[in-house]
Amino acid sequence: MEELIKQEILIDSLTITPKYKDSLSNGLNQEGFMKYADIKANIYMSFFKDYLYQQKVEYNNDFYILYFTMAGFDDMQWDIIKIPKSKWNGKERLSREKVEKSSSIEHILFNYDEGAKNTENIRIFIKKDYLIMERGNLYHSLYDLKNQKVLINEESPWHQAEGDGKEGLNKWIKENLHDRIEKIINE
Repeated sequence: MEELIKQEILIDSLTITPKYKDSLSNGLNQEGFMKYADIKANIYMSFFKDYLYQQKVEYNNDFYILYFTMAGFDDMQWDIIKIPKSKWNGKERLSREKVEKSSSIEHILFNYDEGAKNTENIRIFIKKDYLIMERGNLYHSLYDLKNQKVLINEESPWHQAEGDGKEGLNKWIKENLHDRIEKIINE
């Protein structure tokens, strides 16, 4: 709120500055909304300036770590990185800078949610030498640990599902990601 007043988008907590007020809706006009969006994005990015640790699993001599961050304006992103056990004690916080610049840390995969979000029961687990990322009780990603290779991952399921609401999104994920992953890990 303070920043909206400081940037003169609002006069006070209830009043939109005339320059940024849409006369038909009494809400923000396009220019006002763009300024508001910039402020909101900056707040998000300052709050989520570092990755937020969610989970780690171990396989042979490596840790596989699941991180969460904001991707863009209002989208949620999950990243899986790999780091040798000899380079991390499994407890210390890894800053975004270290994750992005360390030669001992390998980015395995990422995906993010736009629109409808699958943010429940997010986890990674290992089954039969495969690393699986699950979100919203649906498998989203499959990584072959033996061959060090991404087998199935869609960075933006929402784009592939063509924005057909949460039900359509989850149907697309089930048919195109989850079922394929389930078949491979249960062979």
